[in-house]
Order: sequence, then C-alpha cells, then structure tokens
Amino acid sequence: MDPITHAASGAVAFLAQKGRPAHRLAMPLAALAAASPDADIFFASTPLQFLLLHRGITHSLAALPVMGLLLACASRPFWRAATPGRWGFARVWLFMSALVGLHIWLDVVTTYGTMIFLPFSHERVRLNGLFIVDPLLTLPLLCGLLYAAKRDSRAAALGACAWVFLWPAICVGLNCLHTANVNARLAAQGHQARRVTVLPDALSPLFWRVLFTEIREQGEGAPQIVFEQALDAFGRERLPARAYRGIPAALAEDLARASTACKYFLDFSILPVMAPLPPQDAPGQGHAGRFTSGAPSEGFWLVHDLRFGSSLAFVNRLMALRPNAGIPFQLMVELARDKSSKSGLALTRERLRFSDSGRDSGWRKPRPPSLPSFGAWLTGLR
Repeated sequence: MDPITHAASGAVAFLAQKGRPAHRLAMPLAALAAASPDADIFFASTPLQFLLLHRGITHSLAALPVMGLLLACASRPFWRAATPGRWGFARVWLFMSALVGLHIWLDVVTTYGTMIFLPFSHERVRLNGLFIVDPLLTLPLLCGLLYAAKRDSRAAALGACAWVFLWPAICVGLNCLHTANVNARLAAQGHQARRVTVLPDALSPLFWRVLFTEIREQGEGAPQIVFEQALDAFGRERLPARAYRGIPAALAEDLARASTACKYFLDFSILPVMAPLPPQDAPGQGHAGRFTSGAPSEGFWLVHDLRFGSSLAFVNRLMALRPNAGIPFQLMVELARDKSSKSGLALTRERLRFSDSGRDSGWRKPRPPSLPSFGAWLTGLR
C-alpha cells in the first residue's frame, strides 16, 4: 500500500483513542510509526536485497512486538511525565505494535506479497483485494482524518478506522467470489486451467484481472501458456484473453537450483512469463533466445511478472509517464545448452533490474543457494 494511506491510517488510529496525550508531535509520530515498516527499503542497495528485505522482517508477525518496542522508545512525547494525558509506557508499546499490525494488514490485502512468517518461512501472503493504490480506500480515509482533526471528532476517527478494515475485507470477499466464478466458467469452456489468480485492477472493484496457466503438453519440460484476461465489476470477461509464454517447470527448477537471485525472484513472482531479451539489453554480441518446438533455446531471455500491469489503457499511459518507466521487476538470464540438466539448459549469467527503484545488479555469474531457509536469507543480504 502507498505511504500516504499508511500514514493516514496511523493518524486516524491516534485520533480514535480516548484520552489521548496532548502533545503536538503525538499525531505525526503515530503517522510515522504506521508507515515505518517500509523503512526497510533504505537498507537495500541491490535488487536481491530489495527482494529479501522489502515487506520482509519489518513486516513479520514475529518482529511486530520488537518493532512496537523500538517505536515506543522513540515516541517519548507519548509517555514523558510533562505531557498532559500521557500514557504509560506499556500502553504506548501496545499502541505502536498495533500500528505495525495495521501496516501489515494494509500490505497483506494487496498483490505484492508480504513475508509475515519470517524468520521461519519466506512465504509471501497476498490476499489480492486491493490495487497498490486504491482511491476508494484512501480518499474516504483522508476525509475522515481531516474531519476528525478539525472537529476533534472521535466518532469520525473511529469510522475512518473501521473503513480501513471494512473496505479491504469487502474487496477480498469479492475476489473470492470472482475466483469461484472464473474457475467455473473456465471449466465450462473446456480450459484445463491451473493456478487461477484473480487480481484487482486499477479502480477495483470496478475492474479486475485474472491470470491462469494451461499446460498443453505433459512433462516437466512442456511449455506453459499463461493467460491474462480483463474482468468487469461482476467478474465477467471484459476483453479477450491474451496469451504469454510461461516458464517450463523443469527450467524454473534448474534456475532456482543454480541461482539465489533466480530462486527468490521466482518465489516472488505469480505465473512468471518469459520472452526473448531485446538486443539493447543483451551484453556484447549476445543473441536473443528463441522458442523451438514450443520450448526455449539457448540465448538471452527476459523473465517478468504480469501482476503489476493493468488492462486499462489510460492507466498504462499514466504508468508510462513515471521515471524509468518499464516492467517494474525484471530477471534477465543467459542460457546455454546443457544435456545434464532437466530442461536441457544451464544458467551462465543473470541480471536483476527493478526499474522503479533504480536498482540494477548488472550482468554477473549466478550465485547458487548454499543454506536453507533463514540462513539463505541472511546470506543473500551480503
């Protein structure tokens, strides 16, 4: 979720409290505390670190009380003796921990994925209820905040707090309904669809998208077809489905085994697709890969995620205006023939490029995973 929504949620949560500390810094501190877990991006200088850190340990349930304690210690105006209506330190700790939990909730209901079970699991939880920026959530929240602050209305603040939970819950429920309907429709149409994922589009719940894969041939090396389809507010087809080349299961397994970066990128992705890499991105005299008999060949390839796109033309035009516009998260790989691997291909070089954050690893030799679970996570940070 965007930082404005996070900060506003913290401010209304403070205004909703009965018997608030009367200090001019109290509400700004609450707003900063609610947005603070996203400070993790400042500790990531490489794309791999960004994958491992953002929405990682600072967003985990295990670290929540620790985050709350640190924020409570930094929020002295709440508990210092000279503050009228001051709270005890234990209450400040509880309140700050609740703000971290509020942040986690607003991130979990989006499509990005939040590693709430670290350090025990890297699983990314995503409820796919809200687009990364949702005006139908943020605008009522800001209106409630302004009214509550101007009129000192606890009722308005409580209403805004309720909206922070009610609206995402409604959208998650709609996603579940649309997912069931899409599965039924695809089965009726004769599709052997797998991994059906309904995603909110911009201006959801008016617009949605669905991704699903269909394997036309059997075997781990068989090519996958990933379909993207636009849906309306009722979950009906709005535009014809578009087809993309997915990654064969055998190749995905080989990439994850050969490279830490590939492993975590593929874990992060939802139904990743691959295409020949544009010549300007290939180093030296490298040549783009090509599909032979439906399967990828040696050469340079671009792997990316369809999740961050939109089916709305005006949204795509707006996204094209952002600095460093392009596919937000890109994995580029150089593949060579290798008869000993499952896919018949081996990874020789790799590159991670995240256009929006400006992070780019450059072309380099792959670094294979060496430690399981949390050990791999710590190793990847170095």
